[in-house]
Amino acid sequence: MTVVKITADYGEFPSGIPTLLLNKNTETILKRLNAGDYLINNRILIERKTADDFVLSLITNRLFYQCEKLKRNSEYHLLLVEGNPYKTNHKITREAIQGALLSVSAAWQIPVLFSKDKNDTANLLIHTGKQMLIDKIPKLRKGYKPKKPKNRQLYFLQGLPSVGPSLAYRLFVHFGSVGKIMKATEKQLMKVDGIGKAKAEKIVDFIGMKFIS
Repeated sequence: MTVVKITADYGEFPSGIPTLLLNKNTETILKRLNAGDYLINNRILIERKTADDFVLSLITNRLFYQCEKLKRNSEYHLLLVEGNPYKTNHKITREAIQGALLSVSAAWQIPVLFSKDKNDTANLLIHTGKQMLIDKIPKLRKGYKPKKPKNRQLYFLQGLPSVGPSLAYRLFVHFGSVGKIMKATEKQLMKVDGIGKAKAEKIVDFIGMKFIS
């Protein structure tokens, strides 16, 4: 059975959750994280907030800065709120809390999960890791995410075997569209400077490869 691996930020140690995780048969280590509080299986970054801290971060304008850090530092991310954010001692309206939760989930596209207490949080972190192993979440390409259509097409082509930025550009210039490149034969691909028989075979085989779950 594969063990869930969890990296907890040093700041989480006083909460007792890292100790709970160790007692629940996980591989948990403490480390300074650039963002978030827990990194699950080196893929999913989670920001944990108690209900009180969630509301306070909203009042002090820290919440969306932390959302930005989550997005910048991970492929997959979650916000975990521990407790009921509507029942704190802070003077804030229910509508303001609802608006913040909507912004996080809709505008920032960061899923929000809730837990009852520390033990529930630990169980949820473990369940997230196990579910991730079952679902086999694909690894995305990191780094620059272009916005212009032309640059998106070039970025897409760089996902093909042995195709870098220069070759992607030559392919695009030669064929004129991504669709034509996807339908190209080995002989047609070999007419592009930098593509020999072996590379053409790799590209054609990759495009025609069936998805294996």
